[in-house]
Amino acid sequence: MDDFENPFESQHRKHVANCPRCRTSHSYVDVKHPMVNDPGYWVVQCSGCSEPFCIAGLHDVFDSYGTSIVILAREEGDVREAGHPVAQEVARHSLDLNKLSLVYDYDTCPLYECCCTRPLDITALQQLEKEIEAVNMQYRYRIAYGIKGRFYAQYVVAKVNLTCECGVAHEAIFYRRFVMDLDQPPLKAADFVLADISGAQLVDALDGIRSKDDAMDLLAKLVLRWNLLADQIMIASPFIGHQFLSKDQQMAIWEWLLSMLDARIAVFVTRSASWKAYREAMEKTGLPVDILEQFSLENKVVSTGQSKQDFHAKFYVGISDDWCEVYSGSANLVRGPSMENTSFRRMTREAFNQRYLSRMALKEPLPAPESKADERSVVMYRS
Repeated sequence: MDDFENPFESQHRKHVANCPRCRTSHSYVDVKHPMVNDPGYWVVQCSGCSEPFCIAGLHDVFDSYGTSIVILAREEGDVREAGHPVAQEVARHSLDLNKLSLVYDYDTCPLYECCCTRPLDITALQQLEKEIEAVNMQYRYRIAYGIKGRFYAQYVVAKVNLTCECGVAHEAIFYRRFVMDLDQPPLKAADFVLADISGAQLVDALDGIRSKDDAMDLLAKLVLRWNLLADQIMIASPFIGHQFLSKDQQMAIWEWLLSMLDARIAVFVTRSASWKAYREAMEKTGLPVDILEQFSLENKVVSTGQSKQDFHAKFYVGISDDWCEVYSGSANLVRGPSMENTSFRRMTREAFNQRYLSRMALKEPLPAPESKADERSVVMYRS
């Protein structure tokens, strides 16, 4: 159901139209103004078969806009005079099942510790807060350059120096998504994600016995770390939740997990029963996966996920050409108070391929990520 719409404001409505020839999906936003509109249709070039087709029923053909759509013509006339087939499979929606939630939770157990065992997460945040005005200045510079077409990055990085209470110096790496919007308010320190602190030995924080809750919180922080520093992320778990969870509880776990995985770099391996459980849970929420797939609205981590039946190992990996970080343990992807063992290891890519990937014997090799880590980010600030 739509939220209440102010009749005196322009309405932006998300749509998807499938090519009438090859059924490739094309996303666009139909804009409707409260007073004057230029209704009509577009002639667009299909991104699948490259043939032209029409998208009809637009409230304002000049102000409406497409997402990666090649618009060949914006017409106000009768679409029947266009001479090209018209998209019949059109859906209006308010979904974004691939939206990333990049939020570092400082209230959960810390990931980074000094050699003196003091936690460093909050100390790093406090240092960033002291320097946030200078960080914002650099961010505004990048927006200005970006608007002029002279700068672009998926993520921008801030590096700040901090000192532990014991006197040891560290450097913390923070990042956030780069948004070219001059009207956005000044950033707060909490708007950045903590990705690394030099001198912190992750094995000291991750090896041991801990609750399922803590194990999952630490996994979330590792995924946020790998999202910036690794080329690829691999999630391998035979079970998502457990059989006694309700469909709503299962869906909550899926939403938590998928919201922090970027489909462009993530590979998810689980048993076919887990994929089936996801589809059933989605069906119960009123979002049948087959309908979502028809319009390419499904979660892309799920649609590209791999199935494997004969494994019971649970491990999660940040993968690069030269190194891999492997987090593993006894816990399935589920929360709870019961205690589990966890382990962390950094190794070469060759060692990971031998000890994990080759022994998993996946049906398909790992796909290449859309981009390498060093291509996704730019350092904009240093203390």
